[in-house]
Amino acid sequence: MNLTTERIENHRAQLTVEIEAQELEDAKRKAARKISREVRIRGFRKGKAPYRLVAQAVGEGAILEEAIDALGDNLYKQALDASEILPYGPGAFDDFQLEPAPTFVFSVPLQPEVDLNAYQETRVDFEAPEVSEDEVDQALEQLQLRAIEVLDDSVAMAAAGNRVTIHVESEFLDGEPQDEIAEADDESDLQDGLTDDSDSDDDEAPDADLQTPYIPKQGDSFVSDENATIILDPNEDPFTHGFVEHLIGVEQGATVEFELTIPDDDADETIIGRRVQFYVTMKQIESILIPELDDEFARRVSRNHGDIEQDMVGLRASTREDLEQAALSQAKSDYCNRVLEQIVAGADIVYPDVMLDQQIDSMVGDFERNLAQRQFSLDDYFILTKSTKDDLREQQREGAEESLRHSLVLREIVDAQGIEISDADIETRLDAMIAGFGSSPKIRKLFDTPQMRDKIRNDLVMSHANEHLYAIGRGEDPAAAVAAMQAESAEEARRAQERSERLLQYQSEDEAAAAALEAADQEDSAADGAAQESEATAKESAAADGADAERAQEA
Repeated sequence: MNLTTERIENHRAQLTVEIEAQELEDAKRKAARKISREVRIRGFRKGKAPYRLVAQAVGEGAILEEAIDALGDNLYKQALDASEILPYGPGAFDDFQLEPAPTFVFSVPLQPEVDLNAYQETRVDFEAPEVSEDEVDQALEQLQLRAIEVLDDSVAMAAAGNRVTIHVESEFLDGEPQDEIAEADDESDLQDGLTDDSDSDDDEAPDADLQTPYIPKQGDSFVSDENATIILDPNEDPFTHGFVEHLIGVEQGATVEFELTIPDDDADETIIGRRVQFYVTMKQIESILIPELDDEFARRVSRNHGDIEQDMVGLRASTREDLEQAALSQAKSDYCNRVLEQIVAGADIVYPDVMLDQQIDSMVGDFERNLAQRQFSLDDYFILTKSTKDDLREQQREGAEESLRHSLVLREIVDAQGIEISDADIETRLDAMIAGFGSSPKIRKLFDTPQMRDKIRNDLVMSHANEHLYAIGRGEDPAAAVAAMQAESAEEARRAQERSERLLQYQSEDEAAAAALEAADQEDSAADGAAQESEATAKESAAADGADAERAQEA
């Protein structure tokens, strides 16, 4: 066997294998015997007909084709081993030449190759996020709303302060009427929404879209919600000014219609002054008690979270800390994406077409599942958009290329930085997860599965990679950043365990307090009963004494 290997387009290798003519002849003899076992030739048992008669029966071409197929598989394996190339996937048989010598030509997709170049010199500015007092106020308000106590869930008529569940529909009464062009625009918008791809082929289109925002037409929906839950506060209209006052006095089950004009201070300048018709059905009315934001409220919230009991000052401080941590986490994630973008832009990346095809397959599969969740099928989508599966795949191509390049670079960074996840790292993350549900063996068995460990390992790889990107972009030491992250993870696991223990303690205290209160109520009831019995006895005794006195007087 004479082997020649060369690189060809689309990141593939071409294997050209030349063999001796006699090897092909031997393969043809074997092929003829195989064919003779499958084709009946008069005068001979199956498998016993001579080559000449088999060739007369089926033709030399059929024998040669069978011999090539049989030789091809074996020669491809031998050539692949001898070439020492690393295939990405299955190879393909491309050609066979009989002259001047029997020659087989195969092509093999190669493993992707990524050269990160000077990626460690990548620098991106990072701006730490700030949390405002208004954001802290809003977070505390959400805690307050989650602690609402329902006093009556079947109120007959809505009043200020009630919480209501409504079905609301609305539409613009003025503006340009809907027409065929508008319907075509709606179809285009639907297609963009389903494909999550609103970019136009025209490079100038995005700028044009930014300069000319969509103006709602007459009949367009303003808001639509089957189960909107709001608190009837005239100072906090959920959709537009004047909405709440039209619901006060409405009975449960009733539907009201009213018209409102969008005020001048609306955030969307394109609809200021527009008239909107609302249709609202009152589904449920609840009388509620909203707790005051005081020290008692702070104590209950901290106990419910398993934290050390706090006053309102402490709750506000811890709420700010949580918001700052969440904001920093999001800012770091966005920052790492920007760093990765720059590294990808500076990297040399090659991969076979089959790898991109697989990425497109995956994205089309995700798209089909997304459609299914909306009770849509791919066929429905193709009919609606007047497109084909090839069109859809082409729409996904650009996003697939970007996703593939990012994932390949990220994988190379993981290898280059020597990122490895230890069993101890996984145990730490498991401990933190389980602590919130208790530490019983039953709970641990529920969480500690091979699938969960794989998921944790993948999540930790991404976390470690992001810490490296965060450090690289800021010109810091990645190893120190990862060590700090691991220390914080261990600390979080410790805090989670402490919260779990405190929750058990608080539960025990609350149960003891409830039992003591019940016992006190029983003692009070018993005392009241004894007092009532004593009073009744005294009354009976007094009555008896009175009767005796009357009899004595009569005597």
